[in-house]
Amino acid sequence: MKSDHAKQAGQPYPLVSIVIPMLNEREGLRRLFDQVASAIKDVPVEWELVIVDDGSTDGSRDVIASELARFPRWRLIFLSRNFGQQPAYRAGLEQARGAAVIFLDADLQDPPELIPELIAKWQQGFKVVTGSRISREERGLRRVLFDLFHQLFHRTTGRVMPVNSGMFSLVDRAVVNHLVAARETNLFLPALKCWYGFSQTTISYARKDRAVGEPKQSFLKLLRYAMDGFLSFSDLPLQWITIIGAIISAVSFGYAALLLGIKLAQLTGCLTTLEVKGFTTLAVAVFCLSGIQLISLGIIGQYLGRIYREIKGRPLYVVESILTSDESGRI
Repeated sequence: MKSDHAKQAGQPYPLVSIVIPMLNEREGLRRLFDQVASAIKDVPVEWELVIVDDGSTDGSRDVIASELARFPRWRLIFLSRNFGQQPAYRAGLEQARGAAVIFLDADLQDPPELIPELIAKWQQGFKVVTGSRISREERGLRRVLFDLFHQLFHRTTGRVMPVNSGMFSLVDRAVVNHLVAARETNLFLPALKCWYGFSQTTISYARKDRAVGEPKQSFLKLLRYAMDGFLSFSDLPLQWITIIGAIISAVSFGYAALLLGIKLAQLTGCLTTLEVKGFTTLAVAVFCLSGIQLISLGIIGQYLGRIYREIKGRPLYVVESILTSDESGRI
């Protein structure tokens, strides 16, 4: 594809924004910005860094601005409390002014040195360039759950996004405008940015372990994140309820027909030695059906809860203040 963004004679370089949300990353700030600065220094575009502090309590707020001073354009958004990774990305997305936006986590698990490759694909004409992981360094239960989620999500949502991918990506302004216009409360941006279509491609990379500190997302937060993604892009659990109900009904009618046949046979003098244990059968049926009903109600409740959050219309995040390189002051 022919590039729409390559520099023409006499025209300025396009502006590209890098959105980085962070929570309590003070120890790794210098290393993060060192690697970003090294990755972008020779790329022929203008750069804007959009940093979102998602309610840090480790003193990050006191040092982020000084670390950003090395970059000519930057915007620093302070949220009033911790709203979560996806709302923080959304806050940065709405502040970004670039012709393209790169999503990058602050933990350096996704390597900034691949930014030139993202730009190269964009300059070839692709509107969405997604990083696809060929391996990752996490081990144990966390690794198993990550792999299980990606496989299930990929298979049950119509392959809406590349397998083993996440937020690390580049999106063109055409896609950014659609993302900003979407008023979803239960955000799952890794898939939403791909859902709009447009020309898309991937780059492959090995995902690293965190550069500094411990993961900021607990298993409970990751579970909620996975549920938001799965339920936002698939109604398969509701279909499973229907299928399970149909199977149970078929088995129940079949078993009822069998018992009726046995009773009729006994009335004619056949199978007189066969004794049907009514209480055991009834108890098993009641407990089984009760469990299935509770699970079904739980699944429906998950969808209803998300509908409830959507119709309330509360903001995804609240901005406390914004510090910019343009004005060297707070908004």
